[in-house]
Amino acid sequence: MASSLHRFFSNIVCGFIPNKDTRRRVRVVMNSDMRSIMRFIRHDIGARPRRVRTFVGYQARSLLVSVNDKYIYKFPLRRDDSDILARREKRLVDALGPLSHIYVPPVTLLEHNGRVVRKYNFVSGVQFRKLPTDYAYAHIDEFAEQIARFMYEIGCANPMEIADLKPAPDAMPGYRYGWTQADIYDNFLIDTTTHRVIAMIDWEDCFFGDFEYLFHRRHVSIASHFMDRVAVAYDKLYYKTIEKNPESI
Repeated sequence: MASSLHRFFSNIVCGFIPNKDTRRRVRVVMNSDMRSIMRFIRHDIGARPRRVRTFVGYQARSLLVSVNDKYIYKFPLRRDDSDILARREKRLVDALGPLSHIYVPPVTLLEHNGRVVRKYNFVSGVQFRKLPTDYAYAHIDEFAEQIARFMYEIGCANPMEIADLKPAPDAMPGYRYGWTQADIYDNFLIDTTTHRVIAMIDWEDCFFGDFEYLFHRRHVSIASHFMDRVAVAYDKLYYKTIEKNPESI
């Protein structure tokens, strides 16, 4: 927990940083016990980290530390239920990750100062929203087909080991209904050399239920165009399976 003096100095420093995202990241880092965090990481990898980068999670709920372009550590900040969410995410990844053709980084659970820290394999990729617009539109159908296949694979899955995480243990997957992530659009990484989706990250909010809403974006943007194409590709996969094997879904 940051002292009032730490917060005072971080507010002064951040007052000179115009970029909102950078300002938030600097404030979080300055108010965190980075010395303890780096000691913890060094002990875990058995060596002094050579390349360290920091990121701030959604709504500043976590501090993410990238180490040597090999690992990502996720340290909880403000959420009291972060330990529960961490254990839930590991269960989901262990059960659903092997069923996806897109790589899902495994989750390792560690403990730091009495809290659960998540450790992931680092994946060097680019989020769709951060791609140059011309490039994104040029390959939008390629990406959409890959994401549609992922949504179909996970949506049709019904692993018994996570049945207790469903709203009802006997609930069955169906059309646009089943396991999914809460925000597909923001959670996949792309290799811009091969134009392939190389990883699906952030399974914390994965749930079993109706995911129709994921195909509908409120504002006209590349995000809405992309999800429109994903919806078309998903429907082709789903109904093609129904035609071949009506009992498969």
